[in-house]
Amino acid sequence: MNNFAEQMQLTANDMWQFVDAVGVTLFVTIVSLFFGTIIGVILGIMRCSQNKLVRFAPLIVIEPLRNSPLVVQLFLVYYGIPMLFHVILHDYFSAILTLSLNTAAFMAVNVQSAILSVPKGQWEAGLALGHSHTSTYIHVIARQAIRVLLPQAITLYINQLMCSSLVSLLGIMDLARLGRFLTARTLRPFLIYGIVALLYFVISYPLSRLAKRMEQRLAMNI
Repeated sequence: MNNFAEQMQLTANDMWQFVDAVGVTLFVTIVSLFFGTIIGVILGIMRCSQNKLVRFAPLIVIEPLRNSPLVVQLFLVYYGIPMLFHVILHDYFSAILTLSLNTAAFMAVNVQSAILSVPKGQWEAGLALGHSHTSTYIHVIARQAIRVLLPQAITLYINQLMCSSLVSLLGIMDLARLGRFLTARTLRPFLIYGIVALLYFVISYPLSRLAKRMEQRLAMNI
């Protein structure tokens, strides 16, 4: 391993930096997905409300986030909020806040489509069995919607993992920023970014296979 690293002009410290960068990428991504999923589920359920005001309110958040570049959102949070409100935001906080909200916007759409995919007859069946409206939502509608939602959610998570590379623009030493740093030192972009791409692949490929298997199982059960 050391001989390979030396031949490729990489030191042992560089190899450990890749490990640290993977940890940073996973940390930012996982925390963002956690909060983004919670917010997105709430917004998605609100979008299915029969109350027009409740149904419309999430669009104020969802549409701007879904229809603007993530890099612009990052800069608005990291540079815009401090100038507007005279506060200092940590780079990690800015990255996680932006990615969480961005994830929430897309998750909300997935949750809404999953809930609406459940036939209306299921509502009637739940109420006929003596469930309340809330109980029907939890025990009948939600269980069926989750089966539809899971493959979509995993695909979204993979996409957000890739988008997390943009946090390097805020100075966070994730895989993408480390790639630029090592490329500038070694002048071997193909090698360095090949390693970066491989590491992203190792993280995301199992998730993509899981999403594919879930889609196949769902198709078989329909």
